[in-house]
Amino acid sequence: MRIIGINGSPRKKGNTQALLKVAMKSSKIDNVKLIHLVDYEILSCDGCGACWKTKKCPIDDDLEKVISELVRSDAIIIGSPAYYGTVSAQMKAFIDRSGELLGARGHPLKGKVGGALSVARRWGHITTWTALLLYVLEMRLIVPGAGWGAATAMKPNEVINDEEGVERAKELGKSIGKLSRILSKKS
Repeated sequence: MRIIGINGSPRKKGNTQALLKVAMKSSKIDNVKLIHLVDYEILSCDGCGACWKTKKCPIDDDLEKVISELVRSDAIIIGSPAYYGTVSAQMKAFIDRSGELLGARGHPLKGKVGGALSVARRWGHITTWTALLLYVLEMRLIVPGAGWGAATAMKPNEVINDEEGVERAKELGKSIGKLSRILSKKS
């Protein structure tokens, strides 16, 4: 089995990646990959609608590289810091573009297990987490219950001091791992 973490933070070694690592480790899935969206050029969607006709996006960038990783995975956790109460610009471009393209392709992530995590300094935890969760649900992933996937932090790696946030990340990871193992036995 394979789990992918999508880090929507522009800071590769920031709090979002730290929380994603906690969740992925707790899944006890051996094949783990963490994708930092900041390492990829993913431009904003221009709403042209071409993907619904051709099943391809006319924007030439790195989106297909990330999509191919998602399609090859069994479980997916997406995470973003809260920037003005919602997801980062990197995550927003990824959600908009991949959401439309994967929808046009008939939802190839359907049936995979997924979840979402957000990190905020003071506010925006839940609105960010909700935006991420809406994407996960729209992509037809199966989301196990694990409480609010949100944590508070400002300085690098400070998220580890948020005991409740870390526990929610661990619970999400454990639930995703358990459900992934159950589903892999049935297929």
